[in-house]
Amino acid sequence: MKILCWNCRGVGNPATVLEFRQLLVANVPDIVFLCETKINSNRFQRIRSICRMEGCLAVDSAGKSGGLALLWRDGLDVSVQNYSNFHIDSLVRLENEDVLRFTGFYSQIASRSRQQAWDILRRVHHKVNEGWIVGGDFNAILNLSEKEGGRSKPKVLMEEFCNILEELKLTDIKPCNGWFTWTNNREGDRFVKERLDRFVALDVILDKFPFLASYVVHQSRSDHEAILIDTEGSKPNRERTGHKAWFRYDTCWAGEQELKDLILSIWEKEESNMLAKMDMTRDKLGPWQFSRF
Repeated sequence: MKILCWNCRGVGNPATVLEFRQLLVANVPDIVFLCETKINSNRFQRIRSICRMEGCLAVDSAGKSGGLALLWRDGLDVSVQNYSNFHIDSLVRLENEDVLRFTGFYSQIASRSRQQAWDILRRVHHKVNEGWIVGGDFNAILNLSEKEGGRSKPKVLMEEFCNILEELKLTDIKPCNGWFTWTNNREGDRFVKERLDRFVALDVILDKFPFLASYVVHQSRSDHEAILIDTEGSKPNRERTGHKAWFRYDTCWAGEQELKDLILSIWEKEESNMLAKMDMTRDKLGPWQFSRF
């Protein structure tokens, strides 16, 4: 199972929706948690439809800030347990009938809001009777290795975060690629980057999914990168569920006339929009790559 989390910094404009759709096509997550959506929950039905996710629960933004959403693919049994401005808590029934708890989490910088967010995690923890994964934007770092540039974070805040994870018995999942997930996009001495987004989990999750892996996924329209966790991520020679999963573009394809003809036939279809053509391209190139190489 794949879970993707992203602080999208607003998902109300068409360009961000398109990037979000591309993010889903490229990574094929089963569950998606978004924070800082900055839109009313009623508008999420349209986004859910565009992105072809079956289930959706959205939490309203507070004016031009905040806003959360949890989306999941067709066929996945997800039951939302509770939610707030800081989290969406859910139970996920896996194919083997095991139940996993996933909590999408968003903490803010302000001291009062941060304490409220920690207290919500504590309340969720009291209800946990299964494997538990928490993912999202924690707006906190564990130590100075998770920050470059700018002023040092107050030691008391880093200790507070460490103590919360220890209290809840949650283990930090280190990403396999990359490290920092947020940047202020400034230049020179003012450039700052931090690891604010992450997954944490109970040890029972690590025991149950020994090949679990986390990744940083680069984004261009937000100052936050997306993060992805895959319960089978590092499993060697894992079976593919279909030819779509084999699609990984390689520059050596550029000289293949058969490939050029295939792409041309898709993009000449006047009756299809851009998103549909992107889907068709991926659907066709997966099997083509599999049979050709």
